[in-house]
Amino acid sequence: MRQLSLFEGRALLVEPVPVDGAAALSPGDGAPEGQLDLFAQRTLRLSLASEAIAAGELREARRLFAELAAIHPADADLRRQSERVAALERKLARAQGSAAPAAALLGIARGLEPASGAFALLRSVLLRRVAEALREAEGDDGRLEGQPPGYYWLAAGDAAEARASLTSAAAVRRSARTLFLLADVATALGEPAARRYYLEALLRDPFDAALASARDEAVRGLPDVARYEIEIEEEPAAWSAPVGIVTGVLPPPVGIALDEAVLEERAASGGAVVEPPRAAGQAEALSRARRFVAALAAASSREARRSGEAVIDARRAMKRLAPALFAAYMARGGGALQSG
Repeated sequence: MRQLSLFEGRALLVEPVPVDGAAALSPGDGAPEGQLDLFAQRTLRLSLASEAIAAGELREARRLFAELAAIHPADADLRRQSERVAALERKLARAQGSAAPAAALLGIARGLEPASGAFALLRSVLLRRVAEALREAEGDDGRLEGQPPGYYWLAAGDAAEARASLTSAAAVRRSARTLFLLADVATALGEPAARRYYLEALLRDPFDAALASARDEAVRGLPDVARYEIEIEEEPAAWSAPVGIVTGVLPPPVGIALDEAVLEERAASGGAVVEPPRAAGQAEALSRARRFVAALAAASSREARRSGEAVIDARRAMKRLAPALFAAYMARGGGALQSG
């Protein structure tokens, strides 16, 4: 069965989408022969009501349920669905008129979980409205429960709109959260740029909660690789970026500005330098991991290959920073990790 259209002029489905995950009654379900026309009208209106719910047109859905109730006054299921739609319509009206419509709409969308049928599609419509309301109030880099508008577009299944919003957000503030989400969008679209976004996000903040829900399973598992395969016990998540590069999960750091360089540039221009709050152990481990990546890039660069001494110095720095990871780097070919 094709997906319901969310636009005007949509065609009627041959099979109605269940309003609430239950199959609609069909003429062959024990209806007396003389009442087939009533059941046909019931099926038709249920299908139209389902489409209206899926498109977020709850007033139209309520009207159709009223017509159904007039035809089938003893149908308790129709009455239940009609009451649910009317209650949702009232909640949406209050949410859209509230001081914080994005948060209110998000609460309604969550109330539809775990929805199925038309209400599952309504949830996607509401998540789009959350994204739109958040962007209108705070811009593409705004935050609702720590997430930018692009997150809610992605959750609604609109990867193209999510990418446009997240790209705009990254132009304002290239945060780890935005980069993780851009990587998730690229992963969903099957684009090769995904892991470059993941690499930059991990260099900025591997402790961001978005890593635990990354859509790329190999990237999501990098802290475990650091701990159990490379045997880095000290804040293994901090080492996700260099471990990913060394093991081939992430690309070499070509054109990726390390955070120290980014922060220095912002400080020189008078911009505010803001790092996420971290425990002392996390900050120290991440600093060492970033320096390892910088040394790895230096050892693999075209300039270093012209000078054996430069390669030796870079490798010494890598070995000093993380002996086990340096051993893994050498075991995997070392200089084969070219960065330019």
